[in-house]
Amino acid sequence: MEDTCTCPECQMDNAYFDGVMFVCPDCGYEWSNERISSARIVDFENEAYDRLIKFKKPFFKLKHGKLYDCTIESDHGIEDMSIIPLAFEETKNRQFVMIDARRLFNNNRSLVFEIIKMDFETIMNDGIQSEFPHDYESLTIVCTTQEDGTFLDYLKCVYSDFIETSEI
Repeated sequence: MEDTCTCPECQMDNAYFDGVMFVCPDCGYEWSNERISSARIVDFENEAYDRLIKFKKPFFKLKHGKLYDCTIESDHGIEDMSIIPLAFEETKNRQFVMIDARRLFNNNRSLVFEIIKMDFETIMNDGIQSEFPHDYESLTIVCTTQEDGTFLDYLKCVYSDFIETSEI
C-alpha cells in the first residue's frame, strides 16, 4: 500500500513523500514537512517506528553534529543524502536528524552550528521553527534507530550506509 496525502494546492489525493519533500504528480506542487499538518494522510501508520521509539536507548549512535553521507530508501526509490545527527531524547530511542545537511551547512554554517547545540526538547518545542529560515525547520526530522544499523523516520524512509565526512 502506498502512503499518499492530499495536495494542499490542487486537493488531489495522490501526492507522495519523495524522501525530502512532498510532491504532487498532478499539479507539480512541492512542499516540506512543515505543511504536513495541513495535508490529510491516507492510510498512514508506522507500527515499526512506534514500537522502536519505546526502547529506552538507541541501538547505535552516530557522532552528534558530524556530517554523514548516506542513502535514503522510500517507496519512491533510493537516493543519496547527507545528514547531521542532532539531539537524542533521553528516555526513548528517538533522535532529531538534519537531512540535506550539506546544502544547509554550505548555505549558512553558523545557523547549522546553532542547531547542533540545541537539546532534544528545544528542537521538539519549535526551537528551530520560530528562529530559523524555513529550510532548517522543514529538513529537521525525527528518526529512530534500528538493530540493523539504520535510521527509520515516521514516513517509513530508511537511512543507511552512513559514511562520516571531515566537513564538520
